[in-house]
Amino acid sequence: MVRRIASTTVTSMELPLRKDLRPQAGEPEDSAWIWGEDDELGRLNLQTPERVKKALETVSSGETIPLGLPFDQPMPPCYGRAFFKHRIASLGAKHTVDDTYEMNPQSTSQWDGFRHFAHVPSGFFYNKTTLEDITGPNASTKCGMHAWATRGIAGRGLLLDYARYAEANNIKPVFYDNFSITHSDLVKVAQAQGIDLRPAAQGGDIQIGDILLVRSGFLKNANTLTNEQKAAHHLKPHKFGPDDGQRYIGVEQSEEMLDFLHDSYFSAVAGDQPAFEAWPSRKDYYLHEKLLALWGCPIGELWDLERLAEKCAKRKQWTFFLASAPNHVTGGVSSTANALAII
Repeated sequence: MVRRIASTTVTSMELPLRKDLRPQAGEPEDSAWIWGEDDELGRLNLQTPERVKKALETVSSGETIPLGLPFDQPMPPCYGRAFFKHRIASLGAKHTVDDTYEMNPQSTSQWDGFRHFAHVPSGFFYNKTTLEDITGPNASTKCGMHAWATRGIAGRGLLLDYARYAEANNIKPVFYDNFSITHSDLVKVAQAQGIDLRPAAQGGDIQIGDILLVRSGFLKNANTLTNEQKAAHHLKPHKFGPDDGQRYIGVEQSEEMLDFLHDSYFSAVAGDQPAFEAWPSRKDYYLHEKLLALWGCPIGELWDLERLAEKCAKRKQWTFFLASAPNHVTGGVSSTANALAII
């Protein structure tokens, strides 16, 4: 039986491998709600002060690289999400002007929060949160974005540049279909970057609490298209399931990928593609269910990794300090990414 542990006593010896997960009664298979019944942080608990301080050792130049798109990008938004609206208004005096934003945070560079996606068979969001906890007359603020915001996100970022590897090896990804980046692909990308893609406990380079970034090349490709060309894909009908008109490149759904994502104990994952995972799923589950609902691992999507990738390649170092200040919205479902890499 995997016991629940307090975030203040986390060690590598206490973190179970996926094959050793034994959920408690009433919890779904593959769930790892190990941080306590009141926990709202999930794997952000891995970002201990000691690990955050250690992550600062990756900084050499002090150069800052924002990882967020303009709020009105991509245009049009994917999945039928709302367009960004910006209004500027004078306050009645010639020397004073305000502005207002109207937006869906998930229409641009974003964090998926724990209220965004449930484990479909059980209906549970992270840590037994239910839909009734999120909406309706008896809604609470359980697992809302404010929990992340009051803590902040910081740690060692690790970039796996699949797009660069694919270009170097004459691989032609299909960006507007559920083209899958496999675990084997990521291992080869890592090898090309001089990284052993195994946890440190197994002799590799992955540290507990790392933040994994995967650059697919989706945004680089999108930047070559007109708004009309993008609209032909971004505005297709969105219907959950294998026949979804919304189809995007991403990380594959497989047992190998599940073991890798779980057992590496990343504190968060993110990518430059609309869903991080290949969408729609080719399996009977989605990585969103596993990462968000069952493991408490935040997902970042549509992050602008272009400049970061160039800098990492130039200095031949693929780790960096990464920080994010999620939007402080009580009960919030998602947040703009507000992410910054420091190299």
